[in-house]
Amino acid sequence: MSWSRGLQPWLRPYAEALVGHFPGVRITSVRRSRTEQIRLWRTRHRNPYPVAPPGQSLHEYGLAWDMVGTPAQLEQAGRTWNAWGGHWSPADRIHFEVRD
Repeated sequence: MSWSRGLQPWLRPYAEALVGHFPGVRITSVRRSRTEQIRLWRTRHRNPYPVAPPGQSLHEYGLAWDMVGTPAQLEQAGRTWNAWGGHWSPADRIHFEVRD
């Protein structure tokens, strides 16, 4: 899984297990460079999902990923991720990250 290289090594098995529990979901975005985060921040008004300011996104540190799937799949995956100790919110249903 090429996407897994963007995550911190200790986090990869958790993301892989979560995807394995929910066939049909897939990871679309993992680590972002500062430049990519700046680009997203500057175009955030066109993005349907929240965008963290540069330096505040856990994507920049390999500690977050985005997934696509049906709303029901993402909600189930999110609730599972929260039960496993991660952080997911219905307000940003595609975003999964480690808990602060």
